[in-house]
Amino acid sequence: MPKKNPVKQADVSSNLVEYLREVSLDEERILSNLAFESVVIGRQLIENHFTINDFQGAEPNRALLGTMLEILEDQETLNLPNLIARLTNQNQGKKTRLEIVGGEERVRDLFISPFSRPGVTMLDDIEPVIERIRDRNTRAEAHKIMVQFSERIIHGDKDAFEVLGNCIQSLRSLFLKGSAGYIRSLDSHIAEMQELVDDHRARKRSYLGLQTNFPILMEKLNGFQKEFYLITGGVGMGKSTFATQLAWDLVCLNPDLTVLYFSLDLNRLDTTAKIISQAVELPIDYVKNPYSARPDFEEKRELGLKTVADMSSRLILIDESSGRQFIDDIKKHVKRTRLERGGDVAVVIDPLFKILLRNQSQMSFNERCNLLASELKSLAAVEGVTVIATAGLPKAISSRRPVKEDLEEIMGLLYDPYAVFFLYCDYLNNFDTPFLEWEWGKEDSFMIPITEAFIAKNKMGSTNSRIFYRYFEAYSKFKECAPQEVENYSAMIDNLERFKEQQNNNAAKRANRQEEF
Repeated sequence: MPKKNPVKQADVSSNLVEYLREVSLDEERILSNLAFESVVIGRQLIENHFTINDFQGAEPNRALLGTMLEILEDQETLNLPNLIARLTNQNQGKKTRLEIVGGEERVRDLFISPFSRPGVTMLDDIEPVIERIRDRNTRAEAHKIMVQFSERIIHGDKDAFEVLGNCIQSLRSLFLKGSAGYIRSLDSHIAEMQELVDDHRARKRSYLGLQTNFPILMEKLNGFQKEFYLITGGVGMGKSTFATQLAWDLVCLNPDLTVLYFSLDLNRLDTTAKIISQAVELPIDYVKNPYSARPDFEEKRELGLKTVADMSSRLILIDESSGRQFIDDIKKHVKRTRLERGGDVAVVIDPLFKILLRNQSQMSFNERCNLLASELKSLAAVEGVTVIATAGLPKAISSRRPVKEDLEEIMGLLYDPYAVFFLYCDYLNNFDTPFLEWEWGKEDSFMIPITEAFIAKNKMGSTNSRIFYRYFEAYSKFKECAPQEVENYSAMIDNLERFKEQQNNNAAKRANRQEEF
C-alpha cells in the first residue's frame, strides 16, 4: 500500500485547526457584541435574518445565540439575569441549557468582560462578520455537495449526466439562497401597501409619507417618503431656512420619527437659534442676544428653549465642530441611529456639496455631485430612511427663475432624486416686483417677500407646478400661501411671461421695420 505523505497530512490538519479557530472567533464576536450592545447588534441580526443555523461551530454557541435571540424576539431586555433565568428554565434532554452553554460562569464572563478573548473586539457594525460567516458556510456547503456528487459520478450506477445535473441543481439552490436569500415576494409588498393605506386612512391623511406644516407641498409629493429629495436654488433663496423648517416640522408632526440634521454650513448654535425662532416665532436676533427688555420676548424665548429642548431626543444636530463629514461618516451616523432608535429616521443635509468623498481631489465638480447624489439615493434605499438635501445653483442662475434644464449638466442631481424643487424669490432681483406684500395690523409692519417653490421633478406626482410661501425674515420662517393665493400668483407669473414675450416680439418687429427703411 502507498504510504501517506506526512507533510500533506500536517497541512490538512493545520488548515482544519485554522478553519475551526476562525469559526469559533467569529461566533464569539457575534455573542460578545450582542451581550455588550444588545439593541443595536440585536436589530442588525434580526434584519439580516441571522439564526442559530448560521452558527456552524460548537453546540454551546448555538444554544447561547438561540436563547439570546429568543429574548429579543419576545421584546424583553437582554441582560445577565434574564439570560441566566431563561437558560436555567429550559432543558435539552437531561441537561439545562445553562449547563450546555458552559455554565453560569461562562455567561457571566460574557457580560462582565465580553472582549477579554484575543481577537474579539467591540464592533460598530456587525454585518461584515455576518457576511464572513455566511461566505464560509456557503463554501463549506458547496465543497460538501461537490464531494458527494463526485463520489457518485465515479462509483455510482446512474448516468453521469444525470448525476451532474443533480449536482448543478443543488449548487444552484445554494447560490440562490446566498445571493437572493431574503427577497420579499410581491404579496408582501401589497400587504405592506395595504397596511400603509389603512394606517393613513385612520389618521385621515390623503398622503403616505411623513407630515409637515406645508399641506399643498405634502399633497403634491404624497408626503416625504423613504426617498431622496433635493431642494435647490440660487444664492440667498432660503434653502437652509427651508431645510431647517422641514426638520423641525418632521420632528413635531411625526411622533415616531428621529431626525438627523447635518448642518454643514451653519454651526450648531446658529442652527439651534433658527429652530427656536421658527418654533415660537421670535425674532432670531433676540434668541442668542436678548438685548431688549421686552417681557413678551423673554417669555417667548424661554418657551422656545423649552419647546426645542423637549425634542432633543428626536432631533440630533451634527455640524463640523468634530471635523468635516465624509459620506461614510454620514452613513454610519444614519445606520447607528436607525438601529438604536428602532423607528423611522429622516436625514436632512445642508448643503450636499459640503460632504467629503475619498479621493475627491481627483474628481471634477460634476463627478463629485453625481457620486454624492447616487450615494444619498442608495442611503435612502438601503437604510429605509427619508433623505432631504440642499444644493446651490451657480450665481448666474440666481438672477432669474431656475428651470429643470439648469441641472442637466449635473445629471446625478436631476435624475437620482425622487423629487426636485427650486426655490426662487423675485424680490432679491427686482425691488419693484409684484411678489411682495405688506404685513398689516402689526405695530412694526414690514414688507413680506413671496418665495416660490417650483417642482421640477416628481417621480410619483405632478411636475412643473408652483407653490408660494410668505417669508418672514425676522424669525426666518416660511408660511405656505392658501390654495386660491397659489392660483393667483401662478396666473400672475403666466401673465408676466406673456407680457415679456409680447414686448420682445414688438421690439423685434420695430427692429425689422427700421432695417427695412
